Amino acid sequence: MSVRTLLHRAWIWAPVAGYLGLIYYLSSREQVGWAAPYPDKLLHAVEYMALALLLARALNNGILKPMPARRLLLAWVLCAAYAMSDEIHQSFVPNRSSDWRDVAADAVGATAGLAAVVVAGRLLRRREVA
Repeated sequence: MSVRTLLHRAWIWAPVAGYLGLIYYLSSREQVGWAAPYPDKLLHAVEYMALALLLARALNNGILKPMPARRLLLAWVLCAAYAMSDEIHQSFVPNRSSDWRDVAADAVGATAGLAAVVVAGRLLRRREVA
């Protein structure tokens, strides 16, 4: 494998790994002070919308080429699985709890993120043709 290929893979997958680490870190905290004023379900949805975008980009090896439905589905399943594991993780953190509604909010956010990927991809490809 060439250095160029390794760098490209790092460029594609490092943001996913970093973001997963950030989610894990925030879930490990007893309290996330800056998040308190915002609605919990909105924060969950936005958090997993971003994760879905990063995962779709990585699985498709970029965001500009057409994204097959199976990659979108895989990105969604991975987001939902991580959301479930995150809630299990939170059940072991003092002053935190596990809630299936948080997983539902995460899944809705992932769906919205993937819908945005599809719409943005279509718009960008239309623009290239025009």
